[in-house]
Amino acid sequence: MQIRRLLPADAAAYQALRLAALRDEPFAFGSSYEEEKDALLGAVAQRLAPKPTMDLSAPLMASNSWAPVALGREGVAKLAHKAYIWGMVVAPAWRRQGNQPAR
Repeated sequence: MQIRRLLPADAAAYQALRLAALRDEPFAFGSSYEEEKDALLGAVAQRLAPKPTMDLSAPLMASNSWAPVALGREGVAKLAHKAYIWGMVVAPAWRRQGNQPAR
């Protein structure tokens, strides 16, 4: 499995998965389906575009499934060794697969 940063070209697939997650698991997110359902694809793509100030704060995904998760790092120098994740989504078809050996 490879992990890579989501890019603007991933916007349509990312938006579809995110909207499904917001609809199906409403209590798992700070946002809601109603708030995001009308978001323009260009706005989603812009959100995925790398920004120099983001450092590691960007959505990532596993290459063999749609399992995006956002990863961030503290901005203060003394706390830069800390990272945090948010917005984890695993597509239902990929849930409960268990640990699979690397191939």
